[in-house]
Amino acid sequence: MKSPGQEIFDYVGQQSELMGYDTYDHLPMESENVDYPFVQVGDYDIVPIPNKSAIGAQVNLTVNVWGSEDQRLEVDTMANSLLMLLSKRSYTPHFRFIGMLSGSSVQMLKDTSVPGTVFHHAIVQMKFNLI
Repeated sequence: MKSPGQEIFDYVGQQSELMGYDTYDHLPMESENVDYPFVQVGDYDIVPIPNKSAIGAQVNLTVNVWGSEDQRLEVDTMANSLLMLLSKRSYTPHFRFIGMLSGSSVQMLKDTSVPGTVFHHAIVQMKFNLI
C-alpha cells in the first residue's frame, strides 16, 4: 500500500493531467525537449497528527508550474486551478483527504537562472489533511 504522501502526489498529478496540463513527476531534463508551460509535481512531507482513536496526518505538497517569458497569465491560471483542488474532498484508493486552503499558497517568480532566458515559475504549496 502507498503512503498518504505518495497517494496525494499521484492524485494531484492525475488531476493536473485531466485539466489538460503536461505534467511530470520530475523537472524535465534538457534532453527531454518539453514544451512550456508544464506542471511538475514536486516534494511532499507528512506530519503525523495523533488523536484519541487514530493517527491522522497532514500532507504538504509542492507543485511547480513553469512557463516561458510570454506565458505569465497561463502559468498563473494553471497554478490557481491546481490550488482549487483543495476546495473539495479527495479520494484515493486507500485514503480520504480534505484540502486546506488556509496555509496553502501560490507564489509567482521570475526565473533568470538560465543565461539569456526568462521563465515564469509558480510555486503552489498545498496542504491536505487525512480524514
